[in-house]
Amino acid sequence: MNIDNVRQYLKSLSLPDFRTRQIIKNYFSGRFDNFVAMSDLPLALRNDLDARFPLLSVTESTLLVSEDSKKAALRLHDGLHIESVLMDYGEWTTACISTQVGCPLACTFCATGKMGLKRNLTVEEIIDQIIFWKNKSFPTRVDRIVFMGMGEPFLNWDNLLEALKIINNKDYLNIGSRKISISTAGIAPKIIDFANLNTEINLALSLHSADQKVRDLLMPISKSFSLIDLKKALDYYTHKTNRQVMLEYILIDQQNDRPEDIKLIKQFIGSNFLFHVNIIPLNPVKGGLIPSTRQAEFTQDLDKAGIPFTVRRSIGRSINSACGQLITQI
Repeated sequence: MNIDNVRQYLKSLSLPDFRTRQIIKNYFSGRFDNFVAMSDLPLALRNDLDARFPLLSVTESTLLVSEDSKKAALRLHDGLHIESVLMDYGEWTTACISTQVGCPLACTFCATGKMGLKRNLTVEEIIDQIIFWKNKSFPTRVDRIVFMGMGEPFLNWDNLLEALKIINNKDYLNIGSRKISISTAGIAPKIIDFANLNTEINLALSLHSADQKVRDLLMPISKSFSLIDLKKALDYYTHKTNRQVMLEYILIDQQNDRPEDIKLIKQFIGSNFLFHVNIIPLNPVKGGLIPSTRQAEFTQDLDKAGIPFTVRRSIGRSINSACGQLITQI
């Protein structure tokens, strides 16, 4: 819902401010998928608003459900589609949000990159993925937000920042900064800009290799922003914010799982104690790369080298909603 448009329309009707507050509260609650259902409003106003404004800018095309996740293909106003995921970790639920229709970066391990870029998502389309999941899971809360869906968040910078303000606002979605994470493929100048926001929102970098030649093959964006560029930007970020950076690392057979890759990771981290490696098992993608068979050995070597790491729990493989598997074929 475009809040400003609705607010201006209510003002044109000379309605009291509390009506606007009611509508905003109802919208962000996730309890409603249309205005007519908002029984605390006069029926005539409900019908009028329902005819003039869509409550959500996304509509469900398909919904797949597994024991630990849900994946939705969502139709946008122009007929394009995105995918969004809700993950159930037991103690909390996390919404995995997309920022673009497709992605221009063409990382070889990611299905979304095969789509190319169609366009950026609007602020409303970003926020309405969260509202959609709140509606689907009500009364269960959506506790955390990760911008790890389709697209590169930092290439939709302005809309991302506006969406973050809404997510953070105590009168809107009221999700704390430390419960929001943004993953970037490595847009070095935007990492610096992000540091300068002085926010407590979490930052993750899709590293996947500390070997420049290998990373160039896996992630074409690496040719524009080298590992040297990224190290400088991340060091600036940690110095500015004193916050941890998650280095995401998908293990790919015989490409980035070699003993020498441990040395390169250690060299990349250097003396920065705020870097933390997140090992991600490669999720299958049609025509994609081969998962490493050396995960146990690789993590043992990380431990021996004194490199802090965790292994990500893979959620949603059975419905192709896991990391790197999002693609729309509608």
